[in-house]
Amino acid sequence: MSLTSYIGSNVSIEEKGYEEEPVEGKIFVGPSFSDEGSLDEVKEAQFSTTYVYEVTFNSWGMELSPYQDEKFYEENKTGLHQVCEMMDSYLDVGEFFEFYTCWVGEEFNSKEAEITLPIRDWYTEGMELREQTLIRFVKG
Repeated sequence: MSLTSYIGSNVSIEEKGYEEEPVEGKIFVGPSFSDEGSLDEVKEAQFSTTYVYEVTFNSWGMELSPYQDEKFYEENKTGLHQVCEMMDSYLDVGEFFEFYTCWVGEEFNSKEAEITLPIRDWYTEGMELREQTLIRFVKG
């Protein structure tokens, strides 16, 4: 199984095409592990937004877990910062986007938690953002 992440937004964002390859150290917006069925399932079960996209970093979903080694944790933190920077450019003050990570095939499972964070300066040392948690990032 593969870990993948999704973002939901009420504004349309630019997606990379199927023919484009992910670049190491950068986020990739577009189908990686999911298909239309997965996007429909995760949209219905997890998101309150109009648009849903798969987003990966170094071809994987992103979570922050104390069970990861330090290098993987730091890579995921970098990926989440890139997602927030990208979405900050699309959103107006007061708008938000949602972020959700799960194992492929578990898009319809119940979420375990929901939290709201600011789109900027959201990180605190040792933070844990696990799969099956819906994170709403709000632009202040």
